Formats: sequence, structure tokens, C-alpha cells
Amino acid sequence: MQTLLPIGEPAEASRLPGSSEATTDIHAHYAHDWVSDGGVRANFVASIDGNATQAGRSRGLQTPGDSKVFAALRDLADVVMVGSATAAAEGYGPANPPAERRAIREHYGLGPAPAIAVLSASLDLDLDADLYRKADPSAPTFIITGSAAPLSRRNDIIDLAGSAALQLLEVRSTADGGVDIPAAIQQLRSQGYRRILCEGGPHVFSSAMRARAIDELCLTISPMLVGPGGLGIVAGQHWPADFLPQLRLTGLLVEDDALFCRYRVQG
Repeated sequence: MQTLLPIGEPAEASRLPGSSEATTDIHAHYAHDWVSDGGVRANFVASIDGNATQAGRSRGLQTPGDSKVFAALRDLADVVMVGSATAAAEGYGPANPPAERRAIREHYGLGPAPAIAVLSASLDLDLDADLYRKADPSAPTFIITGSAAPLSRRNDIIDLAGSAALQLLEVRSTADGGVDIPAAIQQLRSQGYRRILCEGGPHVFSSAMRARAIDELCLTISPMLVGPGGLGIVAGQHWPADFLPQLRLTGLLVEDDALFCRYRVQG
């Protein structure tokens, strides 16, 4: 993987077998202005024609480089925040990085693994999934819901939790009954999680952007076309006509014709 921006960013001294070019230290690239400052970072992969999924899943768009970036962004996060629909569709489980990635986290002053925070207004969750049954107290699974969530489902989760490994957090609901994203982020920060990685999906990201809660977008542009009718990286309610967020490109990597963009949200 090669660095296009920022110009002059140092590369690793090691080289890939058979290659004369040094490769980028992906962790250092994404740790700059992030590990020390913290914030809310969103991560997406999209096709050239703007689709965030292929056959209903983002994994259909991933390249080997995107998988490396995905892992590196998790390695630099205190907690991964995700909508319940995306967590179910992508088969999320508790984060369990191998020893070499745990060592990288330790190098940057982070715990052994990131926590997972699942946003759900309805609490219509498969509570038998590994994400809820096999969480570890050192990297718990949080279920964050709104005050309008069904009481019976809240009680089901409270009964299942019973330990620090699975926790139910309640924040205020939005006017339409959804989870208030800024309130969810504030709740995570109050738990000590400063570096929040938002892995979507498009509805969560759109709501978070509209609430001006996103600091950075890491977007992989996969070198393929999916075709008409797909889902983009934003979905849900329309934004106000005068809401046009501006993003500044601060980092750009390339590998196997895929681009890995790092954008800073302005204002």
C-alpha cells in the first residue's frame, strides 16, 4: 500500500517480497491526529458508483487493502459503534484481535480489544448471537437504546446481562422514536471511550452527520461498479437543503486500484 497524501509521509523501512517500494505503516497513518485527540470516526467502503453494499453486504466490496484498513481502524479505537441492522447483516461478534494486533493497541496506549456498542431503537435483537452471549468484561458489548424502547425488550436484555460483559445503556429518543446519536456518543464518552469508530450503517452515519457528530470519515473506494438501485453510505431522512457538510482530504492511500481516503469534517 502506497501513500499519496500527505506528501512526504514516512514509509516503513521493510519492503514487500519482490517489491522495490516501501509500504505505508497503516497504523501510523491513521493514528496521526487521532490517538491523542480522539473523536468520532466513521468507516465505509463504497463502489465507484457510490454503492455501500454488494448483494446486501459491504463485504462484497472489500479488497485485501480494505480489510487491512478495517483492522487498523479497529486497532486504534476504544469502541466500535454500529447500528443493529448492520451488526446482524454482517455477523458481528465480540472483537478478539490476535496477539500481534493486541501488541499494536498496547503500543498506542489502548486496551486489549475495542468494546462494541450496538444502537437499537426497537431492541429487536437476536440475543442468542455471539455478540451478546460471548462478550468479555474487558471489551464489553453495549446495547444503546432510546427512552421510547419497548419495556419488555429492555427487561429481556437486563435479565440476560447480569455482568459487565453485556450492558444496556439508555439515552433519550428522537422525535421519531430513534436513538439520539449525540446522546449515545456522550454516553460512551462518559464510560471512558474517547476514540469512537462508527461502522454504520448508512442510516446511523446519516443521522450522525446530520447531528454534526462525526469528526472524520475514512472511505475506501473499491474499484468496481455495482449498478443501479444500490444503497449509498447515507440513507434515511433527507437532510435540510442548507446542510452541505464540507470535508477536507487529509490522507490518501492506494493499493490494487482501490483508494483509501481520510477526510476531516469541516465545521
